Amino acid sequence: MTNPQPKLSHWIEQLSKYLSVTFIIAVAVTVYDIILDVLFKEPTVWVYDVVTTLIAVAFLIGGSYALQRREHIRITAVYDLFSARYKLWCDILTSVLAIIYLLAFAWFAFKMASLSVMNWEVGGSVWRQPTPVIVKVSMFIGAALMILQAVVNTLADIKALKQLGHYEH
Repeated sequence: MTNPQPKLSHWIEQLSKYLSVTFIIAVAVTVYDIILDVLFKEPTVWVYDVVTTLIAVAFLIGGSYALQRREHIRITAVYDLFSARYKLWCDILTSVLAIIYLLAFAWFAFKMASLSVMNWEVGGSVWRQPTPVIVKVSMFIGAALMILQAVVNTLADIKALKQLGHYEH
């Protein structure tokens, strides 16, 4: 069986790099709106919605990138005191707990996204943009990617724990 880590990691990294451009677009669009408002007294009705959607999608999908790089929040002042074996056990436990939480989150996100898509939910502004649909679908996709990455991390940690055990004997 081939290791899914490289393919999944590569795909998540490429997707995250692509989505990171949305932050630049959000800044550019915001500057555009400020210029229109300050210089021409003609603010847009769509910038806030576009920026909110872009940033929300990037953050929701970006969670899997943080997991893939193992750069999520960790109390390192305590974690760094542990042995390699205990660190792996902590990583496995937190990954399993994260998977349980993310499964519940994904289930509810799927239900919300399904309703949003079926009813084609739109925002409340004059523009009537589909921000709710995009964000709710992104919540489900982000949760699914995080679940996959957490499973890959857990399997890698179990393998590392077994290898560590072989070296200690």
